[in-house]
Amino acid sequence: MNSTNNLENKYQQSNKDDAFDIHELMQQYEDAKGKIDELQRCTKCILPETFPFISFDENGICNYCHNYEKMNPKGRVALEEVLQSYKSPDGSIKCVVSFSGGRDSSYGLHIAKAVLGLDPIAFTYDWGVAPDLARRNQLRMLEKLGVEQVLLKANLERKHALIKANLQAWLKRPTLETIPLLTSVGQQFFYHVHRVSKRTGRELIIICTTPMEHTHFKTGFSGIEPPFMHTNHFLYEKLRIAFSYLGNYFRNPAYINKSIFNTLGGYISMYFVPRNHLRLFNYIEWDENEVNKTLIDEYQWETSEESANTWRIDDGTVPVSDYMYYMMSGLTINDTFRSNQIREGKITRDKALELVERDNKPRFKAIKWYCDTVGVDFEDTVRAINKAPRLY
Repeated sequence: MNSTNNLENKYQQSNKDDAFDIHELMQQYEDAKGKIDELQRCTKCILPETFPFISFDENGICNYCHNYEKMNPKGRVALEEVLQSYKSPDGSIKCVVSFSGGRDSSYGLHIAKAVLGLDPIAFTYDWGVAPDLARRNQLRMLEKLGVEQVLLKANLERKHALIKANLQAWLKRPTLETIPLLTSVGQQFFYHVHRVSKRTGRELIIICTTPMEHTHFKTGFSGIEPPFMHTNHFLYEKLRIAFSYLGNYFRNPAYINKSIFNTLGGYISMYFVPRNHLRLFNYIEWDENEVNKTLIDEYQWETSEESANTWRIDDGTVPVSDYMYYMMSGLTINDTFRSNQIREGKITRDKALELVERDNKPRFKAIKWYCDTVGVDFEDTVRAINKAPRLY
């Protein structure tokens, strides 16, 4: 039985009360996948020829591999030295830990409390696209660790309306560079976490994303060269992102909608709010197998019924944006993540190809949940993505 039939049968079985015609959509995906499978890929990592600013040498190795600097965690001793500067008079080290309910933030909270013995509160910013799975995993972690959560819930009805406005604008003129606008109305996290830090008197803010998440293709599709091709990259990126979006707003006036002030706030939060926080995995080595084992075995952490991948299952936008990127460019965040793991010696290239073959399959049930949540038609959305311009 081919992969189309396997996926089709799964969705027919899991959506009896929520039926939609999946065959046509699956066939369009398979047609695209056949062409994507023929793309040239780096012979060391797995980045395809459609990756922004990519080039290959005579051996087929890409410039991202040639310019990659291996991660070198600073270590537990260096971490302890930093933490000591935050010690309270009572001997405790109070902190705020970013906590989305995803894999890395959950593991980070475990490290902060159970391994380092810190006194954390978990900060969650809910802007309306976290599936119930993430909330259940949050409760499991909080209850077992005995950690208090500060939950800031936005006006979800308003946020959904803003997301819908940007998604509908995107569907009118699909472009790779404007896909991040789907998350722009929720990018005020850094602004809010600093407010929580000040109000609770906890100066230490711990962020739990792994450096292996660095992608470069999202900004690359906006014409922003990777760091190894440009000096003063952060200032350059801020300016190019602003000009890229202004150009897209001019070409597609549908983006000039009620979401524009939230989008601007997200941009300011991302690029101008001070980043005086501690990135946990710059000190402690991140190992995917250890992360998964700890969360599932010790906390009965719940995984997705649609994917064996435990990464980014806390964000309902990811299945949609991944499908957009895949259908339009032939790659997703999984390709960059696995390529980083190859460069770090964590997995082989063959294993990476096996994993992206699995993880890049469309999660149509999750996409439908997202469409229903923000109030757009699922089939119309997927068909528009399938008809969008492609790089291959």
